[in-house]
Amino acid sequence: MKNLVKNLLDERTKSIIISSDLYQSLHNKVHSSKLAVAGKRLDICANEVAIYLLMVGKEKYALRDKICLEIGSGWLLTHSLVFYLLGAKKVYATDIYPLLQLDNIFKAVCKSVDWSILDSLSTFEDREMIYLRLNKLLSLKNFSVEALHDLGIEYVAPIDLSQQLPSKEKIDFVFSKSVLEHVPVEDVVPLLENIVSSLSEDGFMFHLIHLEDHKNLSERPFDFFAYPQEAYSRELQSRWGNRIRRSQWKQIFSNLKDLDSKFVFEWSCQHGKLPEKIDSSVQYIDEEDLRISHIGVFGEFTSLPKVKS
Repeated sequence: MKNLVKNLLDERTKSIIISSDLYQSLHNKVHSSKLAVAGKRLDICANEVAIYLLMVGKEKYALRDKICLEIGSGWLLTHSLVFYLLGAKKVYATDIYPLLQLDNIFKAVCKSVDWSILDSLSTFEDREMIYLRLNKLLSLKNFSVEALHDLGIEYVAPIDLSQQLPSKEKIDFVFSKSVLEHVPVEDVVPLLENIVSSLSEDGFMFHLIHLEDHKNLSERPFDFFAYPQEAYSRELQSRWGNRIRRSQWKQIFSNLKDLDSKFVFEWSCQHGKLPEKIDSSVQYIDEEDLRISHIGVFGEFTSLPKVKS
C-alpha cells in the first residue's frame, strides 16, 4: 500500500507531504527507531569508524583529546558517540535539519554487542577506557541534550556549514558518512572550503560519499542521470543525491587550498541499468565514472603549496 501511494503521487505532491511538520515528526520517530536496531547501532558505527581509521593509517590515540566535527549527524548521533568512546575532548554533531531523536539513542547503545565495540576500537584507545566510557553510556538510559553536553558532545542543528561553522575552535577531525552527496551542487565547494579553513595544523578528515540515486538504491541506482538540470531542483539534489561523479569529486578535493587529499577506496555498481540518455548537465568521463557508487576520501591539512600536475 505504501509503495502504491508513492507511485500514484506526483513529485510535487510528495514534496508537499514530506515537508509537512506532521510527516517529518512521525517519520523521524519511526525511522530513527528502525535505525537504532540496524545500521546506526553503536557497534556497527564503531566497526565503521575503526575500518576508516585503519584505511587512512591512523594509530593509537588518534582521537584522544581531539576536537571532532561530524557533518550530518542524523537522528541518533552514534558516530559522534564513537568519537566520545575514543576519547575525543569535544564533538560537534551538526546537521542542516534538527533531526535528533533522543528517545532512541539508548536503544542504539543497548542493542549493540559490547565486545564488538571493544574489539573494534581497542586499536585506537586503551580498552579499559573504552569499557568505562561505554558503561557510562549504558548507565544514562534517558539521553538529553544536557547529558550529551556532559559527554562533550554539542548538538548543533540547524546549521548550514556552507555558510558558517559551529565554533571558532580549530577542528582536529572532520567526519561524514553518506552526507556530502546530499549537499546541493552549488553549496559543495563553499562547505568544503569552510571545513578546511577550520582544520588544526594536525587536522584530518574522512568522508564516505555514496554516489547512487537514493530514490531507489536497490533497483534503479542511476535513474537520476536522466533528469534535465532545470527539473532537478535543490530539493531533489538533497533527497536523491547531487549527481556529482567520482571524477568531479577528485577535482573538487584537489582544488581545495591547504588540503592534501586522496581516495582510499572506490566501489562500483555493475548490476544497475543506466538510462538510455544521460542529461548533459551530468559531467562524467566514461561509463565507469558513472557507475562508481561509493568513494572514501581522506584529507589532511597542509600548509605547503600544491604543485599543479
